[in-house]
Amino acid sequence: MVPGGDRLLGGLVAAVITLTALAALVIGVALYLRARNALVARRWQRLEAQWSAVLLDVMAGDEPPSRLHALVPDSRATLFTDFLARYASRVRGAERLALAEAAAPWLPRLVRRARARDEARRAVAVHTLGLLGMKQYAAEVVRALDDPSPLVAMTAARALAHREHARWAPEILARLPRFDSWNRASLSALLAGIGPAAAPALREALANPAYPPQARAVAGEALRALNDLPAADTAARILRASSDRDLCATCLRLLRATGRPEHLDAVRRHLDSADAVLRAQAAGAFGAIAEPGEVTALLPRLADDSPWVVLEVARALASAGLVALLQSLAGSSSPGAAAAGQALAELEGA
Repeated sequence: MVPGGDRLLGGLVAAVITLTALAALVIGVALYLRARNALVARRWQRLEAQWSAVLLDVMAGDEPPSRLHALVPDSRATLFTDFLARYASRVRGAERLALAEAAAPWLPRLVRRARARDEARRAVAVHTLGLLGMKQYAAEVVRALDDPSPLVAMTAARALAHREHARWAPEILARLPRFDSWNRASLSALLAGIGPAAAPALREALANPAYPPQARAVAGEALRALNDLPAADTAARILRASSDRDLCATCLRLLRATGRPEHLDAVRRHLDSADAVLRAQAAGAFGAIAEPGEVTALLPRLADDSPWVVLEVARALASAGLVALLQSLAGSSSPGAAAAGQALAELEGA
């Protein structure tokens, strides 16, 4: 027998027993937590079902909000405001006002939560205030635009960026530079969602040389989405003075949507840009705002070394109604033949 074998075997047996006991303990704790969470979930479901039954009557005007208030224990205030916020995100008008009235006694707590140490708690509180407390606490939501947390600041911007809150658009735009790290398309769509009432503030942001070019470009994209015709003059002025690629590209797209023939000079200077993106955008804008007879001035640019520029030129010719010319090009061996064929195919599919 190996010396010490009994002790080794005894140690192994003890280890197995210990590990088995620990595993049983872990399983027991997991089962307990699962049972407790299921119990809590059932209690919340019963409570929310009770609230829902009365809330529907309150929203319909058949019951006063005080009827609902009596069903909310003080310990469940946070759960209740979260419950109301879920409803509020799906309704507008009188129904939203009824929900705000139902939440009124607990809104001061949300104000305190909006200043909590944890950024997630602050963000949720600001979101809920935006849905249910704008009448009394709009200033608190605006204050959150300057929160150190980008998450909280963007939550505040989303809460304010609605047609019914259009008067707060300048507050969002004044802080555009801090949102540079956010997706530009999403941010411009958010601003456009405020509606035409935001256009004057958006034009000011686009024209403001103190803003970073990226922030000005976001404002320009929002104006393009709004099809804001007065913004064309601002875009033309920027194209004559700026050398920033993204800002100029945005202004060219804006002129493509809103420009007039008097803006052609601002567009022409970018037809010869060293940047293919700007040349392509300039060709598209030129084709959109020039008189049909002037579009033929783009013909030499079918030899551009960028396929995107050539395609935009072909599309400009198509939009000017120069179908016969495109058909001739498509059947030739010229550099623009393929682009002419694609422009014709797009014209037929439109």
